[in-house]
This record gives sequence, C-alpha cells and structure tokens, in this order.
Amino acid sequence: MTPADAPAAHTALDHSAHPRWPLHPQPLPGETLTSWLARTSEQYSSITAADLLDGLGLETSGVDPDRYTPEPVLDALAQKGICTAERLREMTLAGCTPWLLDSTDPAECDFDTYVHQFSVLLPAGLAMADRRRRTPPAGTWLPWVSTLDTRACPLCIDALDTDADIAVMMAHQYPMLTSCTKHLCRLEFCAVIPGRLVFWDRTPPGSDEHAPPIPVPTVVAEIDRRTAAALTSGSVELGAGRVHAAVWFRLLRTVVDEVSTPLVRTGWWAKPLSAIWKSTGHSRPLRTSWVPFEQLRWDEQSTVMLAASTAIIAVENDEIAASGTDACLLRPRRYEPVGPGTPPTRSRSPVPARSAWDGVIAAIDAAVAAARVDSDAARSLFGFARTGCRTEDDVDELAYAFVELGIRLDWD
Repeated sequence: MTPADAPAAHTALDHSAHPRWPLHPQPLPGETLTSWLARTSEQYSSITAADLLDGLGLETSGVDPDRYTPEPVLDALAQKGICTAERLREMTLAGCTPWLLDSTDPAECDFDTYVHQFSVLLPAGLAMADRRRRTPPAGTWLPWVSTLDTRACPLCIDALDTDADIAVMMAHQYPMLTSCTKHLCRLEFCAVIPGRLVFWDRTPPGSDEHAPPIPVPTVVAEIDRRTAAALTSGSVELGAGRVHAAVWFRLLRTVVDEVSTPLVRTGWWAKPLSAIWKSTGHSRPLRTSWVPFEQLRWDEQSTVMLAASTAIIAVENDEIAASGTDACLLRPRRYEPVGPGTPPTRSRSPVPARSAWDGVIAAIDAAVAAARVDSDAARSLFGFARTGCRTEDDVDELAYAFVELGIRLDWD
C-alpha cells in the first residue's frame, strides 16, 4: 500500500469519522450547558467549548448556550454526546420555561404581568404609579436574569474529591438564590475553569485560599430552600398548601417589588414596610425606586432578597399586617369545623311510615285468599262480615261482594 492509498488521519473530533465524540463526560445535576461543554473540551488538547459548537456545522454565532440554544443545535449535541436533547435543554434557561419565566425572548416577557399579578404586602392598586417607574423598556427585561457572574459554594467545592470535576451550577447564577441550601452559606463570586480550578474573588491578600464562608440569615436560608425545591421538583409547600413553581417565583418577585417601594408612597402601609427593613439591619437601596431588581448590583440584590425573605416569613408567622389579596397563600388555612351531615339511606325515596292498619289489611287479604279455596273459611268469613248487616238488603249486598271477590257461598 502506498502512502497515497493510506486512510487520511482524523483529528479527535472529526465528525465524519466519529458520529459521537469519543470522550464526553456525563452532565452533572444542575450543571449549565456551557460548563458541560467546557468539561467535554478539556478531554482533548487545544479544543475549546466554542470549537465544539463550531464543529457541529450549524449556525451558532450569537448563541448564548446557557440562555437559549436552538433545537437543531441541541439535537446535534445530543447526537455527539451521551444524553438527549431534552436533558440538554434542562441545562439552559429555556429549560425553566414556563416555571421561572414565560419565555427567553424579552419581547414575550411583560414586566407588569409577571411582577404585579399578585399582591402580598400592599393592596393591589397601591403605589402603582411608583411601581411603573421601575418598569424597564419593552423587550429589554427577563425576570430574575441579571448579568451572569459565576457563583459557587466554597464548601461544596472543598468537599469534592481531588479527581472530581468542578462544574458550574445553573441555579447559582441567578439572583433569586443567594445561598447554598446544603451548607447555608452565601454563594461566592469566582472564576471557574470547569473540571479543573476555581479562583475566588474574595481571597485574602497574599493567600491562595478563599476567605471563610459567610453564613446567611435563617429567613434567607428558608426562602432559598423553597426556591431550590421549585427549580427541582416544580412545587413549593406554603402555609395554605402546595403551590406550583410558577406561582412561587411570581409571588416572590411580587414581594421583591413591594419591599422596593419607597415608604412615602405607601401611606398607612409604610409602618409594616419600615418594620421589615428595620429587622434586616439594612437601609433600602435608593436605586430600587427606579431600577428593576434585575438591574441592581449584586450587593443591592442580596439586600432586597433579605428584606423579601424577612417579609414572607413575617407574614406566615402573622407578625406584620399584610393587606395584599394573595397574602392568604402564605398563611395556614384556619380550622373550620364541618357538620356530620345527613346519614345516607339505602334508598333515595322516603321510607313510608307504618301504622296499625297495615297488619289488619294483610290479615283481611289472607282471609279472602283462604275463603276462595276452603268452604269452612268462606262460611267463617261471611259470618264475621254479616255481623255488620242490619237489613236483608245489607245481607244481599254482602253476598254480592263475596261473589265479586271470587268466594263461593254455595258450598255443599
């Protein structure tokens, strides 16, 4: 065989030679799509996650894989990897629709519909003019979506085995979750090389280790626990019972907006709002008056989430007055005794009342039946009935009646 006849050498990711990538790690629970692609690219030399997308032969320019990945790209990735397109979609923001948000297209997300369809702390129509000040221009807003900055739990990373892959968790990148629900500490900003290293933003000068984790208040840990449950199981247990995840995220976003309302706009309801902020130990960030939550800085967002968490727990414990229509979702249902009702009967028809004549009528019927076939019974019955006859005509009428009943009186 000459060199010209030898088969052409293929690169590790030559799609014409390999319908599947030869090396492709399993997606980790809750991992983002870009994290999985990065961990996959680490299996090869000189290959990046962008190279994996470009090698699909599809148009991927401008695609944000962690927000929305077109279906053809998902299908192609599924063919090259080891999981289904549906599993890959769950690793993107699009996989959270319509629970977390209505659409990943800002043009299809209406701020007022999402944020103001519920009311908890404040009456539904109160301070609406002020709330509209925070309404972003149409087509520029997605609920809970801010500038993506990677966050992770330092204790979760420390607990990994030395040979375990490091992954970026999707839920940790959005501001509705501020803590690790396992270790109850604040999520920390960092730079992650998926599968390899983590560089923490909060690192003491001259040290290679991150600063000690910061514990979060109990109310924040509880609300984060519910948010994590909504993302993973699709429902949340509240005082009034179980609610769908979509209700929880919209209800939580309503409270976030309500605690952002300036006190001067709330009239009588400034008192409970003031009590909420006072209990947090923080002042309300000034920018919350005119900037939607998603556009606040991360430190401002965490402060607002603390106030919202405090408010929800206070409403559930009946510690503050909540005048919103939907505050009832947070409170336990009051016990209302129910009467035993009417015991069931075997028949829907009323049972007729019995009287003493029922036995008499039955006895007469039996006597007539016996008289039809027995001469002695016929004579006895006729003699008994004749005692009421006063004239011969009465006797004749009685005899005629016996004939009508089929009772013979001419027995030998």
